[in-house]
Amino acid sequence: MKKDKLRFYNAIILTSPDAVPFKGELHVRGGKIHYIGETSEKPKDDYDREIDCGGNLIMSGVCNAHAHAAMCLFRGMADDLSLEDWLYDRIFPLEKNLTSDDVYWGTLLQIAEYVRSGIVCFADMYYFQDAAYAAAEKTGLMLALCCPYHSGSDVDVIAEIEKSYSLYSTISDRVRYFPGVHAEYTCDEALLMKAADFAAETGAKTYIHLSETLKEVGDCTVRHNGLTPPQYLHKLGFFENGGLAAHCVYVDKDDIALLRQSGVTPIINSGSNLKLASGVSPVVSMLRAGMRPALGTDGTASNNASSFFREMYLYSCLQKQSLKDSSVVSAEQALEAATRNGFEALGFSNGELKTGSFADFIVLDLMAPNMRPLSDIRKNLVYSADNSNVLITVANGKIVYERGNYYLGESLEKIFAECEKRKTRLKKQAGF
Repeated sequence: MKKDKLRFYNAIILTSPDAVPFKGELHVRGGKIHYIGETSEKPKDDYDREIDCGGNLIMSGVCNAHAHAAMCLFRGMADDLSLEDWLYDRIFPLEKNLTSDDVYWGTLLQIAEYVRSGIVCFADMYYFQDAAYAAAEKTGLMLALCCPYHSGSDVDVIAEIEKSYSLYSTISDRVRYFPGVHAEYTCDEALLMKAADFAAETGAKTYIHLSETLKEVGDCTVRHNGLTPPQYLHKLGFFENGGLAAHCVYVDKDDIALLRQSGVTPIINSGSNLKLASGVSPVVSMLRAGMRPALGTDGTASNNASSFFREMYLYSCLQKQSLKDSSVVSAEQALEAATRNGFEALGFSNGELKTGSFADFIVLDLMAPNMRPLSDIRKNLVYSADNSNVLITVANGKIVYERGNYYLGESLEKIFAECEKRKTRLKKQAGF
């Protein structure tokens, strides 16, 4: 991928969730931020392109810390169902016939939606990781890989984890790999212990779906002498080096204290959990315990959309409603969860705009009616903005989306056609 020399000027810049916006410009060279600061005399340099931002906002791109990208192939095929029916009656039958090519094209389609929402980094917990990597590498997005293995798989799970860890831990400084499994309720104790042992030997953090439904927690306590999923996994040493836990809807104060002590980052998926009626994560309790939650969209087979503006809004406002306290989970805390917390959880140093960091940022339209007046830009980003405000998305120093145009290495028309064809086949094979 060619890394252009770019100059973005006449902008308002928000370097971090807690920073004061200022007027300035940002320069990109070699895929990294070469200069960021107040506007001064034009630097003497040769740029491939100079972009007048027209007084619009430059800020960090956002990090989708929990997703199943290629599940967008199943969008609209598993709606209005309980989580258990959704998973066992719809998703597992559809996934049974997935191929590597399916995952490649599905991931490209999802990436197109990601960049439209300002997402420049995503954790992909899905199958055929080589295909997901190929799609991310083509488009320039940051990627964290983890496969949702479960008991009864046709492959040697630990051998696959070892192979993937060996490959993806060193393949690029924009790629991370997490040994992990699907969930406590789909994995027997032997598999969980083997994954825990591998993480302990390598020093790796683990990744898992955790305490997503009340049924999951109740069934776990019955199977394991009253232990909740976090307590059971802790007993097995699964979080020996910390890790990431998606959902964390039904975690009590003891679970939260244990997860924090273990160095686990909860990944909150408000839109997906709301649509599946799974519940609302106790974010305020997590924050008060000193945790730093990150945000995820989950897959678009359960969420149906990958809008990080909606996720930030729900992350904040569901807590306000749950506690009947409109002061909890501020807009700044929602922005932090969407940016800095997510990147840090995945092992990247992004989430703030600074010289020398990877050039992964977005330009947002402040001239749209929904962003005016500019009383407080950060409040507007969480409570007012939507995908339509994203004008430009830059990933690894390359413009991948600009005002309705996508630069992903494949045309949207081809991506759409490939995904429609694969959706039809998978649906037929599943008997729907």
